Amino acid sequence: MKIKPFSIYSHCNTLRGVILMPKEMKAPCKTVIVSHGFASNMVITFGYAKTFAQAGYVAILYDFCMSGSGISSGKSTGMSVLTEKANLIDVIDYAKHLDFVDENNISLAGCSQGGLVSALAAAERQEDVKRLFLYYPAFCIPDDARRGHMITAKFNPNEIPDKFNAIFVRLSRKYAEDAKSLDPYKEIREFKKPVLIIHGIEDALVSIDYSRKAQQQYCDCRLVEVHGDHGFIKKGFAASKKATLDYIKDNG
Repeated sequence: MKIKPFSIYSHCNTLRGVILMPKEMKAPCKTVIVSHGFASNMVITFGYAKTFAQAGYVAILYDFCMSGSGISSGKSTGMSVLTEKANLIDVIDYAKHLDFVDENNISLAGCSQGGLVSALAAAERQEDVKRLFLYYPAFCIPDDARRGHMITAKFNPNEIPDKFNAIFVRLSRKYAEDAKSLDPYKEIREFKKPVLIIHGIEDALVSIDYSRKAQQQYCDCRLVEVHGDHGFIKKGFAASKKATLDYIKDNG
């Protein structure tokens, strides 16, 4: 497996990542762009990227700009789900022009907040996305913002503070306001292509009910429920890997 670093300019910031290339590849190659979750970075998504490389994909993983973690630039107080969607769309456009990428076979994969971002980007750029892989996607984020409880942050949703912390990430009102503006289930149903969702039954951060509801919005969606926590940190990754490889084997 070869690893190639890259960087692009994305909305006034520098976005950095790496490209994993399978040992045996014949260009142009099917490709997947893997997006990480909140308070995370591409190191956490490396296992998912390796799974796709094992299945013959070129895997592009990267750090969102302004994420509060990772090697891309920008202050976390400027970040929101919508800025991350803009970053992902820039990565899609970058991937389309790589000579070893099949521009007609680009999939998106996302974990947690990166899953929500991937779902929104796929709906907006359906012509560029062949398939969608979502791991414990955080479709709860807009609801969390509207109720004023986002991970460790608590606030009055009608009087969102200028700055607040969630875990170790410093955020601004923009993060919550942008989340409140979203109607994710209305938006994602515009994506008419195949979707795989894998979610842990024991997920205490994002209820699996959100993925069950998402499955109902998509016209071609397989939901695989596994025993696992949020992030598949203690349990769930092995089952997730198997489900991903089985799905790729069944669907090409």
